[in-house]
Amino acid sequence: MRRIASALTVLRRTIIIFLVIILAAYYIEQWVDSGKRGINDPMKELKADGAVATIPVGKSFAIDNDTFTADAVYVTNKQIMVTYTYRMKQRKVSWSFPEMSLKLITPDGQQLTSHSGGSSGFSWGARGNVSYGLPDHPADRVMLIYDLYDRYGEIELPLPKVGEGT
Repeated sequence: MRRIASALTVLRRTIIIFLVIILAAYYIEQWVDSGKRGINDPMKELKADGAVATIPVGKSFAIDNDTFTADAVYVTNKQIMVTYTYRMKQRKVSWSFPEMSLKLITPDGQQLTSHSGGSSGFSWGARGNVSYGLPDHPADRVMLIYDLYDRYGEIELPLPKVGEGT
């Protein structure tokens, strides 16, 4: 009886060690790949459109105690994509950033249609992107406007001149 108990103990410990190794490998892979999530995926779609003009922005506005930053604007012959970072001060009870509340408006008042977006949440906030259609008439800048309930912010974003590449 003692031999069976000893054999079962060895078997149990072997299974536990095996499962810990599998879990460790899984979490190491998740940790290593965490930087590849989110805004890197749409770049393939942008490059499929042809030449991509990249304009670094780095402008911010406050939303309550949090900060929204427009990181960059990417323009192709088919779309405009804005990448952003949303940093939260509050860590416990918070809300996810409603990216579809962002409007892109040209100087002549045309509101560009948002057709896709995505984000990756992190403990400090989120990184994401929103894609818009092109304006009817060429524009050298657009206003990115956030207007949701009693919160408002805007950032002027430059656009490349017609014919400019990357």
